[in-house]
Amino acid sequence: MTFIIRNQAEIPNKYIRFSKWKIRKLSKKFGQLLYSEIYIKKTSSKPNIYETIIKLGVPGPDIIVSAKSDSLPKLWSELMLKLKRQMRKYNQKQAWT
Repeated sequence: MTFIIRNQAEIPNKYIRFSKWKIRKLSKKFGQLLYSEIYIKKTSSKPNIYETIIKLGVPGPDIIVSAKSDSLPKLWSELMLKLKRQMRKYNQKQAWT
């Protein structure tokens, strides 16, 4: 699986490693992930508000999840919950076809 990361907000590497680890876990659990693209940018500086978009390449339409937050741990936990939910929906849809 290929990871494409565009970190325009200069966030610490530990958050990038965490997101890669969580996406790899999703890939092992649900399978069928071809690539992932992570876009991170800072939308304001006072207070720091980060916007992140994660795009997962799967057979068929890609899965796109986005979130905004001023706290990076909160942002990543919210994104990972959304990704898990979308992957579950995708697998259920694939099971019906």
